[in-house]
Amino acid sequence: MACEKPFAQGVVEERRLFVELMSGPQAKAQQYFFFAERKAGKIDGLPDEVVPRPIQKVGVIGAGTMGGGISMNFLSAGRPVTIVEMSQEALDRGTGTIRKNYEASAAKGKLTSEQVSNATGLLTPTLDFDALGDCDLVIEAVYENMDVKKQVFGRLDSIAKPARSSRPHLVLSRR
Repeated sequence: MACEKPFAQGVVEERRLFVELMSGPQAKAQQYFFFAERKAGKIDGLPDEVVPRPIQKVGVIGAGTMGGGISMNFLSAGRPVTIVEMSQEALDRGTGTIRKNYEASAAKGKLTSEQVSNATGLLTPTLDFDALGDCDLVIEAVYENMDVKKQVFGRLDSIAKPARSSRPHLVLSRR
């Protein structure tokens, strides 16, 4: 506006337009997003002495669509993942899908072949449930059957790592 009108009139018009934009729906949406993003990492009422547990190795139970996707997120973040399935066929299918997904990303130029190799090199597929014993975090991704889930969590109770610190940690559970 300052270029289209005399300077004094242009800056007045620019200010009017700026104030209009500042109170518009896009501005309100960006403000909401800004504050929501910061609030998402905080839990109301959580004591200050609670610290996050360090996660060096992750276990995933189930190599289906959800288990494979969860595994890929951790692999892409550089965390070793042990993925457990009940049958070799399901394990092969799940790890094959993970590899295909990585290779598709490489073909699109989103990843290098070295990144694909690094990520898939961190994956340990197994049928041995006890291999989850050295994982810092275990995520259940089995199909929605309450009896199966109860069995999985019962087995996990006997092999999962205990907390190593007397300091309280944040533990979230799915109900």
